[in-house]
Amino acid sequence: MLPSQVPDSDLTRTQQVIRALRLVSVSVAFGLVSGSVSVITGLGAHSLGVFAVGLGVFADVTGSATLIWRFRAERRQPGHSAAHERRAAIIVAIALAVVAVVLTVESITALASGSRPGTSSVTLIAAGVSLAVLTPLAYAKRRLGRQMSSLALQGDGALSGIGAATSLLALAALVLNDAFGWWWADRIAALIVAVVAAAEAWHTAPHRRTTPQPDGCPRGGNRHLCRMVHGSWRGSGPGTAR
Repeated sequence: MLPSQVPDSDLTRTQQVIRALRLVSVSVAFGLVSGSVSVITGLGAHSLGVFAVGLGVFADVTGSATLIWRFRAERRQPGHSAAHERRAAIIVAIALAVVAVVLTVESITALASGSRPGTSSVTLIAAGVSLAVLTPLAYAKRRLGRQMSSLALQGDGALSGIGAATSLLALAALVLNDAFGWWWADRIAALIVAVVAAAEAWHTAPHRRTTPQPDGCPRGGNRHLCRMVHGSWRGSGPGTAR
């Protein structure tokens, strides 16, 4: 499912954009199906952990869909890639923040009410499949995002990673509830994921204003990206403009 095995560092900017588009397209296609199943089964079984899996996957779909726009826009207008990157990073950060807020509220509410999660084969399968698919996707996005100097793609990788981590925690919490009656483990697992999501939202969001420079690229975190894109889209590799 993932793109070819050519190292990201050996790709031109154009090839990196194509690979990024493939990764985020896979995320959208998988997430629409997996997220729906996880949300429905999680609500039906009163499992906050599995519901969190679906919520994280839907947030990943939001981030990935945004990045499809962002990288397609770069292919059409490479000179505006820094502006597209900033907008995409803001949307991904918002998606991460929403995940953090919703999971925090739901976890605290469930802990206060003392509601017990249920377990079914469907909830276990949904969490297991999400863990198996999202883990390699998260790694590939984060690695390629670093190579491309794209906070937005790294943030989307964090969304995939949160989905994978939530799946693992949900499976562990369901097992603990069945084996020892630790109903609260499911809720604590969701709170842990909420904290991670909040931290990633802060890291992904652009924090500094950018000022155009004589070379047409802004100061700050997007400067390297802008210079790299200008050089590579003129036919050179990613190491040209440094």
